[in-house]
Amino acid sequence: MNRKINLFFLLAILLYSCTVYKEYPIEIFKPGEIKLPEHAKSAVLIYRNFKYPGDTLQHYYKSNGRLVKAAKDPENLDSIIVNDCLNQLSRRLKSAKSFSEVEILPYNLFKRHSDEKLPDIPDEITEKLANTTQADILISLEMLSAFYSKYPQNYDQPETNEVVTAAVWGIYDLRRRNRVERISVIDTIYQNGYDNEGNYMAGYKLPSRISALRTAARAAGEKYADRMVASWQTVDRLYSIPPLPDFSDAAYYFEEGKTEKAIALWGKYVNEKNGKLAINARFNLALAYEMMDDLEKARQWLSSAEDLAKSYNSKKELTIISYYKKELAQRFRDMQRLQ
Repeated sequence: MNRKINLFFLLAILLYSCTVYKEYPIEIFKPGEIKLPEHAKSAVLIYRNFKYPGDTLQHYYKSNGRLVKAAKDPENLDSIIVNDCLNQLSRRLKSAKSFSEVEILPYNLFKRHSDEKLPDIPDEITEKLANTTQADILISLEMLSAFYSKYPQNYDQPETNEVVTAAVWGIYDLRRRNRVERISVIDTIYQNGYDNEGNYMAGYKLPSRISALRTAARAAGEKYADRMVASWQTVDRLYSIPPLPDFSDAAYYFEEGKTEKAIALWGKYVNEKNGKLAINARFNLALAYEMMDDLEKARQWLSSAEDLAKSYNSKKELTIISYYKKELAQRFRDMQRLQ
């Protein structure tokens, strides 16, 4: 009997090189990319009204590669797209309940100004805003530029609108009087009659240039708000499938969402007597418990897999475990921020 068991595990070890790692997507709740101050409960939004000297094409567009001056543009076109951008930012932050209060300040706080470099908002202005608004942070749309292009229909693509937006955003801590971040965000919005699933909508009519600019401005506000909003995101994880029936069955259960059954099968191989198979079993259990939001148990199983991999000097497994260890550590930090 013992000889049969030894042969079984010898065969398992010989076949171990056939172990495959498979990607599996999971949904995790992540905080926004920006680490806002803990005291940031209320926010005010402003437009800095800054333009770089070369930004002179707000009343021009491209049609089939030619630069054209727009006819009958509203004089306040900049104000229109800024208004759309900040209103969308405000709506997104309010709907996500990122702050208890969000207020948009009047656009005439800053006169139009231009320079080769964008300086910080002067201290006396942030001091005044801190005292008059009682807000915790200031979100500043430092600069916004949008350029529209139109492309004719060709053999493989319908008529298309394109709007490129370039925005500079700044966040200032009004309590501590310091800048939290400044970032440039460039985005491109296409309109050509295709929906989000790639299906063409028959009879689609392109919106006007002004409508396309306003849509792109709202998208710019939405995109920046997303940097501050916690959200569900899909990330890829790995799990291993050595060439044994139990691991194949566990993979089937795991993919079908029957995690408890997969755990039961992997659990049969966690003992050190199973050799390198135990590394795979422990590694897979770490992922299973992460999916169940038991991050502490996930970390314990991963640490156990790492200890065994070190004893075998399994470089491939140690590399994979090291990567997952960093991902799991980041989830712990994210959970602390969310709490």
